[in-house]
Amino acid sequence: MTQFSLKQLKYFITVVETESFVEASRQLHIAQPSLSIAIKNLEESFGQQLLIRHHAQGISLHPGGKRFYEKAKALLHLAHEFEQNSRADNALISGKIAVGCFESAAPLYMPKLLAGFKKIYPNITVQLYDGEQHEVMLGLQRSRFDLAFLYDLELGGAIVKERLKAPYKPYALLPASHPLARRKTVTLQTLSSEPMILLDTVPSKNYFLNIFKAKGYHPHVAYSSPSIEMVRCMVGKNLGFSLLVTRPVNKMTYDGENLAYLEIEDEMEASSLIMAWLKNNAPTRPSRLFIDYCRTVELS
Repeated sequence: MTQFSLKQLKYFITVVETESFVEASRQLHIAQPSLSIAIKNLEESFGQQLLIRHHAQGISLHPGGKRFYEKAKALLHLAHEFEQNSRADNALISGKIAVGCFESAAPLYMPKLLAGFKKIYPNITVQLYDGEQHEVMLGLQRSRFDLAFLYDLELGGAIVKERLKAPYKPYALLPASHPLARRKTVTLQTLSSEPMILLDTVPSKNYFLNIFKAKGYHPHVAYSSPSIEMVRCMVGKNLGFSLLVTRPVNKMTYDGENLAYLEIEDEMEASSLIMAWLKNNAPTRPSRLFIDYCRTVELS
């Protein structure tokens, strides 16, 4: 029987996905020579070349390594599922869940979900990672995450999606001193004549601009930033308005300026916050427990 370890498979997959022994050794916290030896031993065990080493240019998969890579990923997922389900079968439910979350939504929603879940299942560890939406999706596709929390925009069909009980309609953000702030509602047409502060992350950027384009309006983007707090602070300094979906409870910016939230009168495409997992990777029992819990929580 061929001798190999799950650790070797993990090393191999990480090298393939980073396309670099240097980056893989950094992520795995292992010395590069040790990593190289582990991969070489794996190739010798199976009697085939898996990687093509390019001098000073990283690596690529050998034609024979492509099929091996897919099977190695599937085997590691089965091992992870076996371990987590076995832990959860104990009288004292335990296990680990890796969750990726879109960075603009993470601060407002994830702490509440994690705190409530921990009270019910104190022995299940939830490892949280936040980042841009494409980073979260990539982590899900590469089985780095068991679950992902993101907005239902520009996503592929390889995932199962379930909508959370969170606000989904955009609102207008204005400085509290702005004349429009005295209103409770505002139209896109009125906003389009004001300078815009754009949340410059994908897919938020395209989503907010397309809301106006769908109505034939083209607001002038005066400033943009990938940081939701930077956007809020610029609005607070009367540099323009913004559209957001994530709705912080506090209407004060980091630097002490007051903001106003106005509902938008126009009909528009919704932006739902969802939890997602891969169709071909059934959630482990700890993940299913977290999914079931999140279904019950009102996020506002």
